[in-house]
Amino acid sequence: MNKLLDLLRGFLLGSVVGGGLALLFLPRSGAETRQLIQGRVNMVLEEGRRAADARRHELTARFETLRRPGLPG
Repeated sequence: MNKLLDLLRGFLLGSVVGGGLALLFLPRSGAETRQLIQGRVNMVLEEGRRAADARRHELTARFETLRRPGLPG
């Protein structure tokens, strides 16, 4: 288990360092880079919201099915 945690820590640290270096050497201005990052963050958040809504609807429908007495779930 410790090896897995060490691997994950190393991966996370490498990702952060690599991301920071990539931002330093991008051929874009700071404003363009911030706009690009903000757009991608918004896209990921929207995908997460859609996934959460879909899961919520799925679980609500399943819960309603199980609440009905006498019906197989």
